[in-house]
Amino acid sequence: MRRALGSGVAGVAALAMLATGTAHAANGTYYSSKQPYIVPQQALDMSYSAAPEGYTITYTEMLARHGSRGLSSYKYDALLKMMGQTASEVGGFVSEEAEQAFMANVQAIIDANVENGYGMLTGQGATQHQGIGSRAYQRNKQLFDQATADGETIEYESSGEARATESGENFKKGFDQASGNTLSDSYETPTDPAGEGDAAPFQKSPDTLYFHKTDNPDGSEKTGEAADIASHYESFVENDETIANAEDYIENVDASVTVSYDLLSQIFTEDFLEKVDDGTYSWYNTTTGEKDSDEDGKADDGSGTDIRNCAIEGDPDELMAEYGEDICGETGKHISSVVDAAMDLYNLYIIAADMQEENTGDHTFDFDQYFTTISPEDGDVFAWILDMEDFYEKGPSYAGQDETYRIAQPLLDDFFKSIDERVAGGTTAATFRFAHAETIMPFAALIGAPGSTQQAPAVENPQSVADVYNYQNNEWRGESVTPMAANIQWDVATRDGIDPETGKAYTPLIRMLYNEEEVAFGGTNTLTRGLSSCTPVAEGSTWYKESELKSCLGVDGKRIPSTEEPTITVETGTSGDQQQDGNAGDQNQNTGDGVTGPSDSTKKPTAADQPKTIAKTGSAMIVPAVAAVVLIAAGVTLVFVRRAKRH
Repeated sequence: MRRALGSGVAGVAALAMLATGTAHAANGTYYSSKQPYIVPQQALDMSYSAAPEGYTITYTEMLARHGSRGLSSYKYDALLKMMGQTASEVGGFVSEEAEQAFMANVQAIIDANVENGYGMLTGQGATQHQGIGSRAYQRNKQLFDQATADGETIEYESSGEARATESGENFKKGFDQASGNTLSDSYETPTDPAGEGDAAPFQKSPDTLYFHKTDNPDGSEKTGEAADIASHYESFVENDETIANAEDYIENVDASVTVSYDLLSQIFTEDFLEKVDDGTYSWYNTTTGEKDSDEDGKADDGSGTDIRNCAIEGDPDELMAEYGEDICGETGKHISSVVDAAMDLYNLYIIAADMQEENTGDHTFDFDQYFTTISPEDGDVFAWILDMEDFYEKGPSYAGQDETYRIAQPLLDDFFKSIDERVAGGTTAATFRFAHAETIMPFAALIGAPGSTQQAPAVENPQSVADVYNYQNNEWRGESVTPMAANIQWDVATRDGIDPETGKAYTPLIRMLYNEEEVAFGGTNTLTRGLSSCTPVAEGSTWYKESELKSCLGVDGKRIPSTEEPTITVETGTSGDQQQDGNAGDQNQNTGDGVTGPSDSTKKPTAADQPKTIAKTGSAMIVPAVAAVVLIAAGVTLVFVRRAKRH
């Protein structure tokens, strides 16, 4: 089931609010990697630094996560529904009103996901990428207008997952609308299209955009080097003791049980919750609620009964064929503790932030109500619990290892290859790639992007919070590293002639935008050093020679040493002959919420004015000493809980 492209008035209003950051910072919410995209002011102003004097932007490329989506599959909602049904049967609710509200909320979010499509973009997600696409054109208008005149093309790629492709379709819609459709039909013809219709321009590229699994989104299996990389990674994450023990330690913080009871005791009786913790009650995501030992969807009694649990009644195979495979959940998911249940409820709370347009009519739900009474002193530990698994398994992880992010090396190689092909005379003016959080996180760690430069201690048997990833001394946050619609964009500038310093053609220059903010490059060494290991063309600049980036980015054995001086002597601010596209005072620009209007900024700052780190998307990124004051003032409503391991 696919959504129609575009969004309505509700989507415009919702994204306008999110663009200001009020839904996150002002309310003190912590959505971890489910954070809806917030358009930075720099993107609204188009106040980016120009290329150095004599250079012109001649290519751009991007990696983006899909936009806001609903629940990825029928699991958290399924398990809480079963828990509620048992509570109804045994008198486990604190009141009839609590029972009615809880069951209605759970059923409403199920209905909303069935209608929208489990795992598919929501209206917010569509609008987010339409805005990003529009601004991508505006930022480099001169490049794309020249590409139109020269008959050049754009390359679109997708992991092959439906929500990634749909994100790309919406990006293209925003881009084409901003450009007046001048390049709408000028795209590289895929050898393996991601679909028909609006999906036809998208090349399926799972080897570089879905590298974390041996199985591809379309059900095929990887082969060759891509299969070896994915298999090695899966084995490492599954068997590494340092990761497992760190996750266990964080999950078993003593206060988590108490606060989980505090959260759920608003809904369920103490006696019922105690019976969950003592094993009297537990639920697996099956039609029987019983464990599926083989996780093959068949009952363990040998009867061959299909026990796959689906959001609506019917034959699972038929339902999956009609609605998509995510309409039925993984049978291994379960609730066997109060903490399990509390984390499932938290997961519904955070996904609701991405479903504002779907939260309406006969499937209106309200999960915020359960978190308003939680003491702000309990802080943002929900997000920490959720972040820690991503950090350890897909991000920087612990010191001394590179397995969790070296899997993104083929993607980095592809970034450089695409640039080299363009410089060599290629006619592809831009490459836009659409993938997942599991793609963004390792890529950000591999290139030492701001926020992904610090690893946790390599302590195999942690004894304190200082021995593991924590919010006090590590700035990695899912909400800023990989929010919904997260994106990493590289602009490439070239110049004609021979560089007198090298006696060869001028080396291309590259600058990076992370979530549409201009940031400095780091490097793999920053994962342990915390300092930049890539040298820009001038102090304070965000432009780098490609030769420098090839020598400082990537894993050992893949870097290409360079003897070329990384700096240049020309000015790195705005020059008279190289304005930053999209920055003119009369340039209309899409603000990301579907509203188009004139820019109020003609500012053309020097590179030194640009941010050197990722902008903080909320108070979870504030220095801890200040954070406590801010959290109390904001009225944080999150809780301190533990997540049961791999539930």
